[in-house]
Amino acid sequence: PIWEGAVDLDAGARADLASLVSGGLRFEVLDDGVLLEGRRLDVDPRELRRLRKLRYAVDGKLDLHGHSVASAKERVERFVERRRSQGDRAILIVHGKGQHSARQTPVLRGELGAWLSQGRAAKDVLAFASVEEDDGSSGALMVLLAKR
Repeated sequence: PIWEGAVDLDAGARADLASLVSGGLRFEVLDDGVLLEGRRLDVDPRELRRLRKLRYAVDGKLDLHGHSVASAKERVERFVERRRSQGDRAILIVHGKGQHSARQTPVLRGELGAWLSQGRAAKDVLAFASVEEDDGSSGALMVLLAKR
């Protein structure tokens, strides 16, 4: 039940989702627990391979080590929006491998997939993919930004 004067804590998230649905932005996201990738349905799937293999010059880098989920989300949203407005094409977001988290798992990796495909930043993103390291793990995402 909703009480008079109650604050709807989910209102912002619902508004973001509604704007994405009405705006026609639809993403396909794959997350196998280690690697993460996603693309707008109107983006060529080959872009994911290009991102994984670092075929784009990195125009900007954001390191999220040591940030809480809330702090990281705000930083990602501002960074993506700012870099796209400056005309950047590809950015790197370092989320870490979770080696210093309580459960020794990457906390921010899964959250990033949601923020980039469903959140406020989705309007600025065409695709994203984990950057594969030699051991098959990843602590970073390459993000392809939409053109201004």
